[in-house]
Amino acid sequence: MKRMSKVFVILGLAAFIFSGCQKENTKAEPQVQVENDIYIENENDPKKKNDLGPKKSKPKLSKDLKQVEGAKIGSVSSYVEDRQVWNDFIDKEQIESAKRYEYGSHLPRILLESEDAKKANEEIDEIAASIEKKYKDNKDDMEANEIGIYASFSVYQDDKVLSLMIENYDYWDGEYTRYTVFNFSLPDGNFISDEELMADLGVEKDEILPMVENSLREEQAIYTKIYYRDIKDSSYIYNPSNYTGLVLNDLWDNYGNKDRQIYIDEVGKPVFVFAQYESPEMGRCPSILKLKTNNFDDNPISDEYLKMAIKLGIDPNDDKYQAFMIYLGGAVDENSLQETLKKLHAWTNVFLNYEDPSMLVTIKESQVGDLPYLVGEQCYLLIPKYKNASVALKELEISNDGKLKEVDNVYLDSNACCGPTFICQNMSDLGPNGKITIRYRDDVYEFSPSLSMKDGTMTLPDEVLNGEEVFDWSKQIQNETYSPTMYDIMRSLIRVG
Repeated sequence: MKRMSKVFVILGLAAFIFSGCQKENTKAEPQVQVENDIYIENENDPKKKNDLGPKKSKPKLSKDLKQVEGAKIGSVSSYVEDRQVWNDFIDKEQIESAKRYEYGSHLPRILLESEDAKKANEEIDEIAASIEKKYKDNKDDMEANEIGIYASFSVYQDDKVLSLMIENYDYWDGEYTRYTVFNFSLPDGNFISDEELMADLGVEKDEILPMVENSLREEQAIYTKIYYRDIKDSSYIYNPSNYTGLVLNDLWDNYGNKDRQIYIDEVGKPVFVFAQYESPEMGRCPSILKLKTNNFDDNPISDEYLKMAIKLGIDPNDDKYQAFMIYLGGAVDENSLQETLKKLHAWTNVFLNYEDPSMLVTIKESQVGDLPYLVGEQCYLLIPKYKNASVALKELEISNDGKLKEVDNVYLDSNACCGPTFICQNMSDLGPNGKITIRYRDDVYEFSPSLSMKDGTMTLPDEVLNGEEVFDWSKQIQNETYSPTMYDIMRSLIRVG
């Protein structure tokens, strides 16, 4: 009995200690306040102060959030509803068509009570009026229930922001899809900038443009690999990756002059609206671009340039240098072309995991027939310092006064690449027929390399480094090993006879 009594005493004491600890823990836990039906985390949460990981924002949802009927699936909000415009002007027999989730006509009404929300609703009123006018102007030509006027919208809401995107287009005018973006702070309902919107996701202002650049470059490269990988003739110039440099130039020229370029989609992902730019209208890039980030790849200097600089004992951060260049050889006939591509393959093996670089080749349209032909014979590889730098090639010719002048070339003027680029042009020291432009945001550098007619050495400006000594080519080059795709493209451009 005495032994059992000791056991009960010990258990009782343990229960008392556990109960005390539980009360202390309860007091130490961060409290969650509820204001205007929005859950707000306690700023004194000690877990927040000790969090040394990457800054990330998690959606903190209001208890009143619900699926917005008529919006894109996944859209939730307590401040947005579908206007159901079909009740205002669409004839009875076509209402079901307008109600459709896909290819219907859905516009939002913003329920926030603020002056900015009022302005946004007035702008949406104009879109609705435009749809109504087009419907009335064309309804006599509509077949069956197909109205040919489409509108949809997405909504994202958390405890800090409300983000909407409206896309609308119509069959009758044949215009490009129009995208309209509205972003509000909560609960006051005031407009917020793209920078404030991205701050809700833990993205700083100076991180936004690099994120757009990186996402564009990756998207263009992936699209090229999937849909253009089998191209083996001059139509390679229409690859999306051959437009990436032009799109970047367009972005840098206009980025600071535009607002409402970013929205948060229905699943909480940031999306950049390229539809405000000229590039998507010309088929050079997607109208909207999902933004991606990689915290381990935030260095603006390319991996290839960095590796070569380290190998050659060059400070990769030295602002003086713009690129590396390697002379590859000629492209006069099949034999010289093979030797040139063997050397290129040796480099891509080490630096690009055998992937082909972008291509800028001086070609012209034939006077006889439609097939273009090569007007350059020397090939080299350009490795720009910055991974998102654009690379363009402009054709030159000697004028009557003996000076070099630029000439129009439809195959070159509509292209600009990004990243390591294979270039073919004439590099005579008497008169090169090409000018290279490397641009990174507002910094533009132009030069024309030359090849000595005495000893065949390449002459470069001080800003461009000769990368010939990056390794012993005799040990790297393998017989009969080169890119068959690049060979077929270049072979199709070499004039025979």
